[in-house]
Amino acid sequence: MCVLLSESSVPAEVVAAVYVNTTANEIYKHNFPNTLLLPKTIEGMMLQDFDKLNFDVILMSPPCQPFTRIGLQGDVADPRTKSFLYILELLPRLSKRPRFILLENVKGFETSAARDALLKTLREFDYSFQEFLISPTSLGIPNSRLRYFLIARRPPGSFSFPTSAEIIEGFPMSESPNSLAVPHSHLTSSECEREKTGTIIFKLETEQELERKRIQDSQETVQRLQDFLQEDEEGMDQYLLPPKTLLRYALLMDVVQPSSRRSVCFTKGYGHYVEGTGSVLQSCVHVELESVFKSLELLS
Repeated sequence: MCVLLSESSVPAEVVAAVYVNTTANEIYKHNFPNTLLLPKTIEGMMLQDFDKLNFDVILMSPPCQPFTRIGLQGDVADPRTKSFLYILELLPRLSKRPRFILLENVKGFETSAARDALLKTLREFDYSFQEFLISPTSLGIPNSRLRYFLIARRPPGSFSFPTSAEIIEGFPMSESPNSLAVPHSHLTSSECEREKTGTIIFKLETEQELERKRIQDSQETVQRLQDFLQEDEEGMDQYLLPPKTLLRYALLMDVVQPSSRRSVCFTKGYGHYVEGTGSVLQSCVHVELESVFKSLELLS
């Protein structure tokens, strides 16, 4: 979330970051050396600890495991939601309630009891808010990763765009004539769903799915994957998929090239599962996949 804040060019100072994982904290300190980093759990902070920080904004990215589709979906019964629920319980008792609250999570949070508790708290204390389901492709990043976002603010003041009780799938247009409006771009539910009938190509794709990918790769507002890849390929052998995996799961893989303007997000199961755990990068762009798979079959 702090990266998103810095990339937004909004002038702000992060007064404190709170996280308990030592490895993540080392990475955070490397990237944000001047930010106060508190190596503890949210629940380990008392009310007075929060009041001392005198903050105006809360940036939250609660653990997504209780809400993700590949998890157990324990929701508020999952112990990993304790920190989030603790913040909701603490909010009305703060000496100065934050002007803004920003939250990010996986798609699936929008149907959770945790989200219901959040909206109940926001309404109770007169926050205006808007919910979003947005993919990075809306910002020109070649990765389809539909995420839930919420922005909330307390009075006085209001948003520069009209809010809706519905979850918006894209960026709203500003009502201010002097504001720069972000182009409306989103991934619709029909684009997310994969047809399961028709001619099989790759990854059990239909002609419709293949055409959708062609359209994605033709969107010049989205950057190419090669813009994010390192040129130095030393040590890349450790990331190559073995021939046995390629042969066994060829039809399930989402194969992309450096010139592609799309990819599927990488998940924790990448390398352990194939379908639904991320795209596979074909770095040898001058090789025909059909010929490779045929040669693998001969070796088996």
